[in-house]
Amino acid sequence: MITIKKPSGNIQLKSPLPTKMIVSGEAMAGKTTFVGKFPTPFFLSFDGNAIKEGRDGVDLRGAFDYQDVINAIPEIVKAGYKTIVVDTIEDMLDGIERGVANGGSITDMTNSFNGWAKLNGRFKKLVTAIDDSKLITVFIARTTIDADGNIKSDAREKNYSWLKGRIDGEIFINKDHTAEWRAHRGYWKQDELPDHLKDVADPEREGQERKEAALKRREEILKQAAEKKN
Repeated sequence: MITIKKPSGNIQLKSPLPTKMIVSGEAMAGKTTFVGKFPTPFFLSFDGNAIKEGRDGVDLRGAFDYQDVINAIPEIVKAGYKTIVVDTIEDMLDGIERGVANGGSITDMTNSFNGWAKLNGRFKKLVTAIDDSKLITVFIARTTIDADGNIKSDAREKNYSWLKGRIDGEIFINKDHTAEWRAHRGYWKQDELPDHLKDVADPEREGQERKEAALKRREEILKQAAEKKN
């Protein structure tokens, strides 16, 4: 039964700290290294690179049973990990496609419409299961910047867009390995963020703070001028 409450007289908006993120950037920008600093991460390594580096996780290159991954998530939680990392979104989708198409491509299937429907369904089930773990969740994406400055993922646009609607923010790793927020839902003070996010630049917040400081300074100047005049 759905219970409808009366309108709130005074709504206090909240900005929960980010726990679900996309970390994007070009190949070899340092995405895995950056995420490796998150609390006790476990890598679902769909490209195998994190495992080659000796990080905690499981090598899921190639086709994989998506239900096996879902079943493993409670064990990851039970083992004491604090962060689940999908590395990468693009390779996870490729692996799901190979599983649907028996090692091939969905476009080569007789009923490709049914194949894409299966891929979308399995992708959503995996993401939902990871989200339900209540751990910090990071989805690593290989991306490029187009001529307009927009981030473009190698993943299917439909899947990437669906995922972006379910995260708290996106962090972009620049070529010089610096990190910056490209989008986020809430607004936080720098000292409110956990240690693994304190060094992430926030151009939007910093610009707003500069604007507020300039307006405050202008008000002070006008006030001082008015006092001298009187």
